[in-house]
Amino acid sequence: MTANTHNAEFFDGKSAMARLVNIQVRRDNLVISQNALPDIQWPLRNVELVSGGKPGQALRLKLRGDHGSRLTLPEGPAADTLIAVAPSILSAHKRRFWSGVGIAVASVLAIAAAGYATMAIAPQVLARFIPDEVVNSFADGLEKSVIKSSKRCDSPPGRDALNKIARRVVSGADDPPTFSLRVFDIRTGGKKRLVNAFALPGGRMVFSAGLIENAGSADEVAGVMAHELGHVAHRHPEAAIVRVYGMQVFMSVFTAGQGADTISNIAGLLAVLRYSRAAEVEADAYAVEVLDNAKVNPKGLQTFFRRLLKKNTGTGADRPGKDSSALKKRIEPFTDLFSTHPGTSDRISSIKPRAGGTDPAILTDQEWNALKKICS
Repeated sequence: MTANTHNAEFFDGKSAMARLVNIQVRRDNLVISQNALPDIQWPLRNVELVSGGKPGQALRLKLRGDHGSRLTLPEGPAADTLIAVAPSILSAHKRRFWSGVGIAVASVLAIAAAGYATMAIAPQVLARFIPDEVVNSFADGLEKSVIKSSKRCDSPPGRDALNKIARRVVSGADDPPTFSLRVFDIRTGGKKRLVNAFALPGGRMVFSAGLIENAGSADEVAGVMAHELGHVAHRHPEAAIVRVYGMQVFMSVFTAGQGADTISNIAGLLAVLRYSRAAEVEADAYAVEVLDNAKVNPKGLQTFFRRLLKKNTGTGADRPGKDSSALKKRIEPFTDLFSTHPGTSDRISSIKPRAGGTDPAILTDQEWNALKKICS
């Protein structure tokens, strides 16, 4: 690797979407080269493993002390060679891993002692103690189950527009969580575009191309983004894993995250991705506050929700159950936003517009058109 460059995916923690980069080991540094941007140098002694590290696995890395940036090497020669050149990445990871085992064991014993009642009230608290490698293992399983073989939508002008919306949304948060955002052209069994957004464990957010296609303005996209960011900030995805899988999450510490394999089960997948109404209200409140601070009208979120409800039901009321056959639920569990985000008229009506609206506009007309063509 010292002589050759390899492709990788770099998320700098400042923009919402990852960029394709070239990497190379030069002496004691991992050099990240980006088009038209200065090289970034990570001292190998400070490079830490987030997930992967075994032959044939993708490698996800971070820089010690930098809580935002992430570097992902695809499975294959690049990942394997880097580990061979810099074995300290694995050895340091093992030391950190075992230092956290005591906390995980204590959590398991506490759950076992307290029983089911504890699990009913503790998920959001216990979610903070799940080791990063276990969180990422579950996130990988969830992401693969949702995305499958869907095309990634990443046209440069569209990506720039989405990043601009993300920067505006994050500007309204006092302490925004680290997150990444990618768009995929996810289709249902009938090849119809899915209209949904997902906040996965570890701060990963996925938007479907159908959601952007159905959005009527940048305010609406910003509203959905702020809502999903609320789920990330409150650790709802991690809490859902604890709620659904209980002690199995913590036992995954001893099996390198293999417990996450069960996430491919459709019932389990839907159980994790479908948030409670209380979580939805919490995410709504976060979104409204962040949008207001960023001078973005929360009415965009309300308008988007109402349009989808009307489109799916023919009214503005809650979605009826006439299409709730067991077979359809198993085959197409994520057919729209409300299959994973329970929506009620009361909840949507509680979102109030901002006096003065959005000021200034988030995107120009040209940028908005670019975002709508992000899958081109």
